[in-house]
Amino acid sequence: MQYKKYIKEILPIDLITLGYILITAFYIIFGAAKLHDVTSHLFWRINFLGIIIVLIYLNTIFKNKTIEFFRNFYVLGFLAYFYPETDSLNNLFFFDLDPYIANLELTIFGSHPSILFSEYIPWKWFNELMNFGYFSYYPMILILCISLYIRNREKFTFSIFVICMSFFMYYIIFILFPVAGPQFYLSPPYNQLSDGYVFQHLVKLIQEFGERPTAAFPSSHVGITCIVVYLAFRFQPKLLKWYIPLAIILCLSTVYLKAHYAIDVIAGFFSVPTMYWISSRTYAVLTHGLSQEYRIHALYERFVTSLSYVYSKNFKK
Repeated sequence: MQYKKYIKEILPIDLITLGYILITAFYIIFGAAKLHDVTSHLFWRINFLGIIIVLIYLNTIFKNKTIEFFRNFYVLGFLAYFYPETDSLNNLFFFDLDPYIANLELTIFGSHPSILFSEYIPWKWFNELMNFGYFSYYPMILILCISLYIRNREKFTFSIFVICMSFFMYYIIFILFPVAGPQFYLSPPYNQLSDGYVFQHLVKLIQEFGERPTAAFPSSHVGITCIVVYLAFRFQPKLLKWYIPLAIILCLSTVYLKAHYAIDVIAGFFSVPTMYWISSRTYAVLTHGLSQEYRIHALYERFVTSLSYVYSKNFKK
């Protein structure tokens, strides 16, 4: 049957993306009375489903390098929508939990490390260094994924799966437990910084388009960065001489720029083993399963075959 050739083209990354779309769609429908722009959120999910189907179809029919590239990297584009969207979906069960995180931080440290950090080191060049570190988050992900895509597709498929599934798990946490972060919770002048140079403006530009009062606890910047460094250690060790110092600067920058509480950074760091383990095990199940008989494609084919059989026996004349 013709549908089989399309089913075989479904990638593990497609399945977890579809899973996130469906899970959040049910969440949106369930909380429709409390959420805003429900129609818009569902509309975008239908569009994303359409994009995935079209990419699978085009990649099956046409063996084109450009289509194949978008086929493998489209999820990173979806993340640019899903991240700020968490701010619209995160007040169904709780309102902002910043007072609790801020008070916990005061109890542990006696003050806000983000305030002290920027007050003790207010220099422009250091501000620029911190903004550079914060901005490096995006190139680090892209450089690793593109280099693996060029050199080793199997390692690329695994790596982008782990990165994106970790993102999806962080987003679900952000939706269920809303924390805005000190840049939104603290009052002026405590949430402000001294001027920097080029990278400060780049970070501000990115924040204007995608930053919202959401996604502070745990820090996905720290968590994803640690996962990326570990993947580089496993598959692209030549990148480590750049990635390790960048990761250290990035982790410091999340506090210095008041994007995160120090507690967010600690929680982000300790969340890494769990995120990586769940993502890697899910990848193993989707690609290998318990046996050949129970692979996801085989299960889907058996399901469709069963429906066809029932239809032919009961409805087809």
